[in-house]
Amino acid sequence: MSDDFGTISARRGDRAKEIEVLRKHRESVVKMLADVDEQLRELEVFDDPGARPLVTTPDYDESNGAQPGSGPRVLLILGAALLALALIAWLIWRASSDRPATSTTTTTGVVEETATETETTATAPATIAETAPVNALIVAPASRDYGLVRKGTRVTRQFEITNNTEEPISINLARSVCRCLYYEHAPVIPPKAKEAVTVTVDGAKAAAGTLRETIRVSAKADASVGTSFDVIATVR
Repeated sequence: MSDDFGTISARRGDRAKEIEVLRKHRESVVKMLADVDEQLRELEVFDDPGARPLVTTPDYDESNGAQPGSGPRVLLILGAALLALALIAWLIWRASSDRPATSTTTTTGVVEETATETETTATAPATIAETAPVNALIVAPASRDYGLVRKGTRVTRQFEITNNTEEPISINLARSVCRCLYYEHAPVIPPKAKEAVTVTVDGAKAAAGTLRETIRVSAKADASVGTSFDVIATVR
């Protein structure tokens, strides 16, 4: 938007220069017309016998009724006046014809820029939807509370892992930090299938207190493909 204001200010400056030029031409024409009036008054004085100065003039043809050289001089003055008027008319026409064209160009540029921004906004959600990733492995539930686990006892729960791809995936479960969890699961999950994972908490090996472990499940071929679940228990 700042570029548009800069363009309008520059055009206003150009318009002020054109107006100043027109004023100067007008002053020149007014001065020229004043000179023409003065020349015409001088001719009228010369045509009056009583006001004619006492100077020796060359002979001329009385049948013509005019002094030698006065006709071309009058025509030259009139031609200069007509030329000045034509120049003023052309400058006025040029100033009036340039103004609408400038406004049209500026408005069109703003409309085109707005249309481009609208198209970009409209196509952005479609691009994001196309590039959204799909989870290859999903585990349910995301966490499970085993409740109270007595020392010397074991508690077992199950989680369900889903393979959303078109290829079988060999899975790998990360080792627990407490070294008190044991897993049982199928080594390979078929495509578009589900497999149960049995997780056992061994109270004899777990430290007393609150137990919370996050277990990472990943594909053996690509460790970046995977998910995780939480095991929560209270050991006493």
